[in-house]
Amino acid sequence: MKLLLIHSDFIEYEAKSKAIKNPEEVGEERKKGKMDDALVAFIAVEKKDEKNLQGAIESGCEEIEKVANELKTQNIMLYPYAHLSSDLARPKIAMEILKGMEENLRERFNVGRAPFGWYKSFKISCKGHPLSELSRDVSPKTEKTAVEKEKEVQSYWYILTPEGELVDADDFD
Repeated sequence: MKLLLIHSDFIEYEAKSKAIKNPEEVGEERKKGKMDDALVAFIAVEKKDEKNLQGAIESGCEEIEKVANELKTQNIMLYPYAHLSSDLARPKIAMEILKGMEENLRERFNVGRAPFGWYKSFKISCKGHPLSELSRDVSPKTEKTAVEKEKEVQSYWYILTPEGELVDADDFD
């Protein structure tokens, strides 16, 4: 997943026309949106994210949350932005990940999400401080790292006697 994070005075968008065959269905109320003092996350969901949807959602949200907390903003606008990558996930999967990110972040932030699969016009005003423009290349969280799994492994030690008998190492004398 590629993220372009902009700390903005405001972001506003308007969905103009369908960009893909089956875009997200949106009512008139979602075709336009505006949010003030927001961290805008332009997001491109990539093929590598398809292998672990929940891991992609968690990793993307962690990065966005870290930056939002640093900036001390409660407003986050998720904006699908395919132009950040040339290795995009399938639209259905990308939409599922974006909706999952919205749901995850909504537990802690005021979240807006621009519609997926539409050509949109937008206006943004970047605040212009050192952390106001950031990019991230995020990989899905793995289920568990090899080191974490190794800690859970339980080993058993045995001694094989010359007679071919297997004896627990603790019982061998």
